[in-house]
Amino acid sequence: MILLRPTINLYYDRIIDETPIPNGVSSYTFSNDFKRIPYASKVNTPVLRHTAFYNAMKALKLDINLFSGKETAKNLFYPLELNNGLNWDTSFTEFISSKTISKIAKGKMKLLIFAPWLTLGYKYLWKLRVRLDELAGHGVKRQQIFIVLGDLNESYKKLFDNNNVFGIDWWQIHTQIAYKSRYGLEDWYWVFKDTHSCPVSAEQYDRENFDINNWNPKYTFTAFCGSTRLHDHTLIAEIIYRKLKNYGIFSYNVAEEQFNINPNDFRIVDKSKGEAYIQEKTGILKLLEKTVSKIDFDIRQIKKTPLAVDKSVYENSLINIVSEPFIPPFDKHYLDETNVIAPRMGTWRQIAKGHPFMVMGCVNTMGHISNEGYFAPTLLIDQYYDKISSTTKRAEAICDNIERIINFDKQELQDRINETVPFMAKNKEKFYEKKNERKFQQLFREMMYE
Repeated sequence: MILLRPTINLYYDRIIDETPIPNGVSSYTFSNDFKRIPYASKVNTPVLRHTAFYNAMKALKLDINLFSGKETAKNLFYPLELNNGLNWDTSFTEFISSKTISKIAKGKMKLLIFAPWLTLGYKYLWKLRVRLDELAGHGVKRQQIFIVLGDLNESYKKLFDNNNVFGIDWWQIHTQIAYKSRYGLEDWYWVFKDTHSCPVSAEQYDRENFDINNWNPKYTFTAFCGSTRLHDHTLIAEIIYRKLKNYGIFSYNVAEEQFNINPNDFRIVDKSKGEAYIQEKTGILKLLEKTVSKIDFDIRQIKKTPLAVDKSVYENSLINIVSEPFIPPFDKHYLDETNVIAPRMGTWRQIAKGHPFMVMGCVNTMGHISNEGYFAPTLLIDQYYDKISSTTKRAEAICDNIERIINFDKQELQDRINETVPFMAKNKEKFYEKKNERKFQQLFREMMYE
């Protein structure tokens, strides 16, 4: 049976020249190019500055029906795009008009919270729930609110006490659009209008365009950590403990922050391994509080322009380890959070480059990537680490894989590398050919309520 394309009906408070102004902004302007893309002239609310959600669908040539004023339709949504610097002290009634709230309360349309940018995590999303619950006092009940996050397992339905919580693989979509714009494959800079998607010169493209056929790695691994998040402590400390530093390069604390690590945190140090192990790990962690370890190029560039990584990093590394911004904390606050799957730009960058990698991130991230039709580097990596929820045991399993590679004899390793090359090249090809418009079609098909 062939499913019909779902109707996409979006309501905006202001539409100018058939182009929507971002909902929730108080003032706006237009880009100076012929596209005249509207965006907020100042940002003093939790709303995204531009209509990235709408723009991405337009770029992928989806049919979208726009409504405003007194217009109405079945399965009509009022999209509100929230940024990742959300001001939790701001009531939604401060940037959604009373007239619009009344329409939502009367069932003339649904409030659609589009927020895949939000840092996933109980403490952040609970604050969002509190703000959304406040709308009940204005007649907007939970069933009138639809929430779209970057979590593909829809793990936060219980937290929001709302079955209308959906997930979309936003960062695969975002990364593909950004790279196609960046490398001149599509005229899509207007979609996000950011440093990721800014078109580059031919010289810059040549510096970035990794070709796995030129792959001659001198390091076993490169670890893209960079920050001082809990799981970064865990991974870097395990690499140092295993004496693997000389087999790779890694980024850590590139911002040179002053901080303290708690060695008593069971998510950093495995307390079941005996006193001698705990003492040695504690010493390593204390050292990490004082030192800054960097990849041998300006890693700050990745934080500013995460898609602009020099191809030499890929050419010189056998395995890239991606440290995702979020790992389910596996604590008592919200156990359903362990089911989150939300690969971000750093992970999709590896697919776009066609390079073997491991992920210090959500459980079954590689499982999702395989389901998307991409190949995992199974000739080099045992993927069992991908099913481990414990932060310490996941770091250990990643290091087990590094040691396993180190112990291959020279000919076996070269044979495995040669066999891996065509699969990684195919990943790169598939990434750019992916029909991501289907993800939006599936989302709106699932959200149909009339």
